[in-house]
Amino acid sequence: MAMQIPDYIQNLVPYAPGKPIEETRREFGLKKVVKLASNENPLGPSPRATQAISRALRESHRYPDGSAFKLKQKLAVTLTVDPAEVVAGSGSNENIDFLIRAYCRAGDRILHPRYSFVAYRICAQVHGVETVETPVNPSDFSVDVGQLIAASADPRVKLLFVANPNNPTGTWLTESDITRLIEGVREKRGDGVLIVLDYAYWEYVTDARIPDPVKLMRRYPENVVVLKTFSKVYGLGGIRVGYSLAAREISQTLEKIRQPFNVNSLALAAGEAALGDRAFVKKSRTVNADGLKFWSQALDKREIGYIPSQGNFLLVNAREGWKMSGPELFQACLRKGLILRPVANYGLPDWIRVSVGTAAENRFAIKVLDGLRGADKPARPSKAKPRKKGKRK
Repeated sequence: MAMQIPDYIQNLVPYAPGKPIEETRREFGLKKVVKLASNENPLGPSPRATQAISRALRESHRYPDGSAFKLKQKLAVTLTVDPAEVVAGSGSNENIDFLIRAYCRAGDRILHPRYSFVAYRICAQVHGVETVETPVNPSDFSVDVGQLIAASADPRVKLLFVANPNNPTGTWLTESDITRLIEGVREKRGDGVLIVLDYAYWEYVTDARIPDPVKLMRRYPENVVVLKTFSKVYGLGGIRVGYSLAAREISQTLEKIRQPFNVNSLALAAGEAALGDRAFVKKSRTVNADGLKFWSQALDKREIGYIPSQGNFLLVNAREGWKMSGPELFQACLRKGLILRPVANYGLPDWIRVSVGTAAENRFAIKVLDGLRGADKPARPSKAKPRKKGKRK
């Protein structure tokens, strides 16, 4: 008799990563392929990180430092935290899994706004933990803080995940928003709910109203955990290194369930070196800001709706711009050598996510997208009011 598999595993839909460049070349016989699908740094990895990896390779026959000592020390100095408040993970995704395994039992619940990073739900389902999604504001997909506070009253809710800014929508919460959320949850549940603030895109943020996550952790040590990653601005998505920040008691709990040597030696060396590469971070921020401006202006001229973003991507209305669903536009772009990211799996079938690329990649993408609209020439500036769905003041 075959071994029984739990329903929550049997029904699990695995995470679907962005389509690889090489696979697209082979499938469509293309020489040039531009990938703007996975919110990667278009400049590549930090040069200091690649140098550190080369050096670390010489010792790759040795097991890595299981305590991530040097990386934690460097993070402690950079972020002004205690090394004991840092837990290293194989990308911040592993830290999501740590939190669910440590604080939830089968039948418990996690909570997050609709259209949040899908890894929260997947990690929960793997452990038989239910996911509750609260509605967002339909006009601009922004988080409805009141809905989250109300839903947190459920005693089965143990973790509340909020990405700031959020992937895939790009929306964000200001300091007053987050303070209201934390205070509201504390009023209902005390320290019975951990609020996990996912700050994967923090280094790209330009809106000064978005609060520093470390300050929030300091203000609410019993309630707040912060997630960070090296996959975005530092360009180390392929190396897999991230971390959580939390009060010592919470971090010690997470350390208990962390597998030995969970972060490999190359990733540890790369992360440590990348933290000191300020010139690369500055350049990456500039390229991203210029890219967001380019895309915003291009979409405004074409009168195509999008959601303003504080990340390194934009959520664009495919139905409005190309009379296609997101998956249909994705397939049409593949044939032209452009990889974007459909978000139908998030419940957004009429939208597509566009990562910011280099200036040349952005121009190539607009040329492909114009061709699919039947426009041989760039759109002219329009006197019509821009239709920026969800523009924040």
